[in-house]
Amino acid sequence: MLDQGKKWLFKVKARGIAFLSKNVMRVLLWTCRVRVEGVEHFCQLVTQEKCMLALWHNRLALVPFILDRYTPKFIYAALVSASRDGEILSTIVLSYKNGRTIRVSHQARYQALRTLVRHVEERKEIVVITPDGPRGPRYEVKPGIALAALETQAHVVAFNWQAKHYWQLNTWDGLRLPKPFTTIQVSFVPVEGLHESSLSLTQAKSILKNALNGA
Repeated sequence: MLDQGKKWLFKVKARGIAFLSKNVMRVLLWTCRVRVEGVEHFCQLVTQEKCMLALWHNRLALVPFILDRYTPKFIYAALVSASRDGEILSTIVLSYKNGRTIRVSHQARYQALRTLVRHVEERKEIVVITPDGPRGPRYEVKPGIALAALETQAHVVAFNWQAKHYWQLNTWDGLRLPKPFTTIQVSFVPVEGLHESSLSLTQAKSILKNALNGA
């Protein structure tokens, strides 16, 4: 009974944090100038092909807002860790009408990969994944997304945003938040070179890392 009570209290806390975070970010972005590049090509690509959207973990803060504002007709499924931190992120994602989550255990890596591949193949949603999440190291591509891309032959689009002025939190990923009244540059960049039959896992990871760093 006590454990159930703790779980209930945490869910209430997660909803409160998610509600506050979402509304603070909405007000903050209202003050900013947002410029988006590549969204038309991205929309055309995901309409015709299997697709995954990849970004570094420290760029997560803006993803729900950008996707909801500029690509509202698509459904997105975020790969989220089945952890306490993941519960807060999942609550934020699900508060958007086009947001879904795929909850996976950090320990069950093979199961997570099979789940990821299945969702990509079914094409019901666009899978959103952070290659260096959920615990890092920062800016290091883990095998999951590279293996999924090689197995499904899905297109991967690198998502990134840069701001002239931003805060960087003292977290493992150095989570970034734009400061009020700044200019934010958002980019959607298709990753080239992932569909060669002779490509190794190491090569695929390198291509993804370079694309994410250059987006």
